[in-house]
Amino acid sequence: MKHIVVTGGSGFIGSAISKHLAGRGYRVSNIDLVHREMSGVSYIGCDIRNRDSLEALFPNDADGVIHMAAITSVLQSKKDPVGVFETNLSATSSLLEISRLRGVKTFHMASSNAVFGSILPLGRSSKDEIDIKFTEEMSLYPLTPYGATKAAAEMLGAAYNDSYGITFGSLRLTNVYGTDMGGKDSIVPRIMRSIINKTSIEIYGDGLQWRDYIFIDDVVDAFTLALEDGWNGPTIVGSGVSYSVLDLIAAVERATDHKVDFSHVESKGGEMRGVRVDISLAKGRGFNPRFSIEDGLSRVYHDFIERGIH
Repeated sequence: MKHIVVTGGSGFIGSAISKHLAGRGYRVSNIDLVHREMSGVSYIGCDIRNRDSLEALFPNDADGVIHMAAITSVLQSKKDPVGVFETNLSATSSLLEISRLRGVKTFHMASSNAVFGSILPLGRSSKDEIDIKFTEEMSLYPLTPYGATKAAAEMLGAAYNDSYGITFGSLRLTNVYGTDMGGKDSIVPRIMRSIINKTSIEIYGDGLQWRDYIFIDDVVDAFTLALEDGWNGPTIVGSGVSYSVLDLIAAVERATDHKVDFSHVESKGGEMRGVRVDISLAKGRGFNPRFSIEDGLSRVYHDFIERGIH
């Protein structure tokens, strides 16, 4: 029975992965600051930024690491770039080195399309914007400290792969949404709360910025494949379909049969205008998204209702 360490295993995505792997018969240890009771998952209370604590508490018999712990807010990274560096890069460095010393064979981390940054790399004109799809071969132009730390962590992992033979895969996730995300403050839960509370939601800018949205169960499938098939290097993981914020609101209205009230406010800045991704590599590795946007949003809405989330 393989022993997998999941960092950030109490979080939205990490908990879904932890529970799924435990259900598949893995021994799972969750390293997180927050305790979350999950069947078949052992909890290790640890701040991954504390190297000494991490070395003392990291299991000696771990076979693989799935690294989910991170500060993921783009806006927070602009407010506290040092804190994001310490959490997203320094802690990843510690985890990789401890993994090397403990003989861990595989290391898979959650990365982001934010490593690409500008949808307009140098030399492209604005008329090309809508036609660009991100691929694994594109150069990285991170726009924020968050994107930069993810890009740097990918480079560090690649070096550990080449230098020490650790299978290292970075899954460049698009916008993840799904059940059990009531504590999040991203666009989908904010829309759901606005429906339930009969309030208005603020939309940054014109609402025409577009993103790829992927349902949580599809992300769990991708990480399971990455672990079991030994994905190496970067892999873009998304639905392969992009929607503007206004399109997303329309999809929520169809999925829930409720009208969404919204107003436009000034853009916060620091975010990409659009995200369109090519998931051919992931599909070639056996990944196939199962959830349409309407199906996924319907599940989120009913999950909010069943949990009494406001």
